Amino acid sequence: MSWFRRYLEYPIIYKILIGFVLGIVIGAIIGEPIAAIKPLGDLFIILLKMVVAPIILFSLVIGAASITPARLGKVGVKIIVYYLVTSAVAVVIGILMANVFRPGVGLQLAGEAKEATVKPPPMVEVLLGIIPTNPFATLMQGKVLQIIFFAIVLGIAIAYLRKSIIERVRTVANTVYQIFDGLAECMYKIVRGILQYAPIGVFALIGYVVAKYGPGIPGPLAIVVIALYVGLFIHIFLIYGGILGAFKLSILTFLKGARKQC
Repeated sequence: MSWFRRYLEYPIIYKILIGFVLGIVIGAIIGEPIAAIKPLGDLFIILLKMVVAPIILFSLVIGAASITPARLGKVGVKIIVYYLVTSAVAVVIGILMANVFRPGVGLQLAGEAKEATVKPPPMVEVLLGIIPTNPFATLMQGKVLQIIFFAIVLGIAIAYLRKSIIERVRTVANTVYQIFDGLAECMYKIVRGILQYAPIGVFALIGYVVAKYGPGIPGPLAIVVIALYVGLFIHIFLIYGGILGAFKLSILTFLKGARKQC
C-alpha cells in the first residue's frame, strides 16, 4: 500500500488541480459517456454538505466555552465587531472582483435566465431571523447564521457552568465540554478524509460539465476560479495580514501554526 501512502502525503491542492485538469481533458475526449461517473462528483458535494453544520456547531461551542466568563463580555464585543467589519470588507472585495473579472460572462448553461426582483426584508426581520426557533431543525436545514448564534450561546452557557460553585454542575459542564471537544476533533478528521477524496470528486464534476456544455466551458470557469483566488489572497494576506501586523504578528507564522493544528 505504499502507493496509497504516497497519495495521502502528496499535497491536496496539487491533487485537486490534477483532478481538475484531467476532468477537462477526459470530459472533452469521451463526451457524454462520462456522465456515468457523475455520482462520484455528487458524492463529494453531499459529503461537504454533511460536515458543514456539525463542524460549525462543535467548533464554535468549543471556542466560546474555552473563554473564561470574566473575559466573555469584552471578548464577545470584540468578536462581533471583528466579524462585522471583516464580513463587510469581504463583501466589498467580492464586488470588486466581480467588476474586475466579470465571472460568468460567456458562460451559458442550460435553461433561460429569468429576471427576478427581490425585495430585501427589513433589518429587524433579518436580525430576528438569526435566532433559531428550533435549533435541531436549524441543524437539519443547514442555516449557518442560526447555527452560529446557537453555538455561541451554548458555548457561553457551558463556560459559565464550568466555573459554577456547585461541584455537580462543574462536573457536568466539563463533561459536556469534553464531549464537544471530542466531536470537534472527530469532524476535523472527517474533513481531512473528505479532502483526500476531493480530487476524485472534482474530476467527476468537471468532466461531466465539460462533456455536457462543451470544451469551451473551462475558459469562463477559469475566470471564476481566478477571481475567487485573487479575492481570497487579498482578504487573507492584505486584510487579515494587516490586522495581524497591527499586533506585530506575522501572517505566515499564523498560517504555519494553523496548518500544524490540522
